Amino acid sequence: MSTLEQALILKTAPSGESFVSIHALSAERGLFHCLKRIAKSTKKPSPKLDLFDTAELQLEASKSGNGTLFVKDYRLHRSRGNIGSSYNSLLNACQYAGMLVRNGTHLPDTGALFTLAVRTCDAFDSGKAPQIVLLKGLYLLLQTEGFPIREDWLPRLDGISRELARELIQNPISETPTKESLEGCEALTEDLYRWLQRETDVMLP
Repeated sequence: MSTLEQALILKTAPSGESFVSIHALSAERGLFHCLKRIAKSTKKPSPKLDLFDTAELQLEASKSGNGTLFVKDYRLHRSRGNIGSSYNSLLNACQYAGMLVRNGTHLPDTGALFTLAVRTCDAFDSGKAPQIVLLKGLYLLLQTEGFPIREDWLPRLDGISRELARELIQNPISETPTKESLEGCEALTEDLYRWLQRETDVMLP
């Protein structure tokens, strides 16, 4: 018996000679792993299923009963190919996806998690400053899942850093951020990672 899942593709990797290993996120199932057989060449190939795409996956459990899921078919809903056109965008988007892959099974609100992840990947795909998209995405992810990021992380920052963090997180992302803002944003993300290591069990990407 097969099921349909609208899912965001977070990680892909070869699995042997015949399959691609996929980590994906859906509102109903949360984070899950599946295998997709590498298609043989056909006259009318389907659109390629790629990193950060949103697609409807037709999943079928292994007949052996070991819990492995296979992608029997899929329908692409949204491709986010613009992310891969910039190394900086790809690097930051992969950091965000890596955070989800490493921690997604421990985050309880799968519906809110999926909505936020799709919105964040849309922002990466739009060409907005990826450093700021990453910081906002991580902050909102941790806040949504109940971590005391506003109550504990923000107050620990010095006054200038705290003001910059609030400006970057609360306001729409500028089309032309300054070099100082981008450098400050990267420093804030590194500080956030250090806080996560000290205060939580969250695994870094």
